[in-house]
Amino acid sequence: MKIGIDARIIYKRGVGRYISNLVEHLLEVDKDNKYFLYLDEKSARLPENINENCVIRRLKTSQPFIFQQFALPMAAVKDKIDILHGTDNVIPYFSLGYKGKKVVTIHDTMYVRPLNIAILKPTLKQRSIDIYNKYSIPKSACQADRVITVSENSKKDIEKHIKIPSEKITVIYEAADKIYKSIDNKDKIQEVENKYGITKPYILISAAADTRKNTVRCLEAFAEFNRQTGEKYQLVITSIGKKELVVTNILEKISLLALEKCVIITGYTTDEEMGLLYNGALFFLFPSLWEGFGLQVLEAFACGLPVITSRGTSLNEISGNAAEFVEPESVQNILAAMIKVEKNSELRAQMQKNGLVQVVKFDWKQTALRTLEVYGGLQK
Repeated sequence: MKIGIDARIIYKRGVGRYISNLVEHLLEVDKDNKYFLYLDEKSARLPENINENCVIRRLKTSQPFIFQQFALPMAAVKDKIDILHGTDNVIPYFSLGYKGKKVVTIHDTMYVRPLNIAILKPTLKQRSIDIYNKYSIPKSACQADRVITVSENSKKDIEKHIKIPSEKITVIYEAADKIYKSIDNKDKIQEVENKYGITKPYILISAAADTRKNTVRCLEAFAEFNRQTGEKYQLVITSIGKKELVVTNILEKISLLALEKCVIITGYTTDEEMGLLYNGALFFLFPSLWEGFGLQVLEAFACGLPVITSRGTSLNEISGNAAEFVEPESVQNILAAMIKVEKNSELRAQMQKNGLVQVVKFDWKQTALRTLEVYGGLQK
């Protein structure tokens, strides 16, 4: 078979990590089929294990709509692709002569949320992306021969919101990247802490432009947590850049709570730095309101870091019994969990052990093998 993969955002955070690991492991386990990886003009990196059954095509556009709906199907026709896999929630629905099978990976159904609730000050670009997703993701799910999603919770959401029958959807879990692991090198951890001005023990959280990461409630809980612990800790916020910060109220909340001296915003870090930050933290606070999977929970587990996360969405499913669960809309509940974990070193040690056991249940090689089964099933 000739299998085409939309690799436009390969290696970028979030979905890009899914694409890179899926591609690398497909090329490792499958020597029979031929893979065509379709990149755009700005795709910077290529998979590390390119071999003779892999062809790279760089399409002459970086605009997502044009790439996915025009350039991609035209290239698939030219390359005589048997199965075209849309890895970023969308497949071409303007087929432009493409007659092969279509697979789409839908990571979550966040597009069903009103944008003015998800993002406080949406930009024109964010509005246009939202409109595109609201139309294109349901259209892609309906047109696809097979839908892959990353958790049972996301499968239920797809069934509910897009009315896709259960038998058309396959759940295939993601996994933590191999770079995330326990690190004993205290000098390297200290190095990254020095770089970002971390001078105290710290709690690690992840932010985003939209409200789903629950950053404001994390700040409110941390303000009281730090008061009760004698301002012993810093809060380190990762995974959000300056352009994203301006469409949130995170900076205003930090100022309102007088947390300027206690909160550090790292911006985007390298994967290596992120691994070191996981290793150096006291615990990872991740009371997300909505996750299709929750990959950062597995990353923290892999680094031996205790995790406080939300009860509900996919996070129970992914975390098993390894995390401390909270009601994400309750600041008091988040605070209580933070104090509980901070005060009990034996609990933290047990959470570390449970996390390391839980994370090995998720494996990128198995993700690739199960995806290969989906491809094979479409050729019968």
